Amino acid sequence: MLGRAGDYIGTEGRARRGREGYGDEARLTRRAVRWLVLLALAGLLVSGWGALVSVAAGGGLALINFIWLRRAVAGALAEEKRSMAAAAAGFAGRFGLILAGLFAIVQLSFLSLLWAVGGLSVFVLAGIEEAIRLLWRR
Repeated sequence: MLGRAGDYIGTEGRARRGREGYGDEARLTRRAVRWLVLLALAGLLVSGWGALVSVAAGGGLALINFIWLRRAVAGALAEEKRSMAAAAAGFAGRFGLILAGLFAIVQLSFLSLLWAVGGLSVFVLAGIEEAIRLLWRR
């Protein structure tokens, strides 16, 4: 069974491997970086340097979002809780940063919004890959 979230995410912000191997965020990050490199190379081959920079910008925003979200979840599971206002401000700030990054990409005419969204999706792709591998092992 899956167990509690606290079994997999430590309060110090680093994931621990649970009984069944879930929660290895280093492996998830490596897979996301691999997807980012593959998308960047595909963008370079298909659309040129603008696509490569767009994928890199989207992937950078995704990595920052993943780190901040991991810290927020670890903080929510920690003994000493933050106020709801501080947590809401953190989520709003993260969302604002992603929107500002996408707005900058749209305003810079040589960057592609489509490739940037592809870069933003690297952790989703890595999560899907991880889920398929876990299902395959069973």
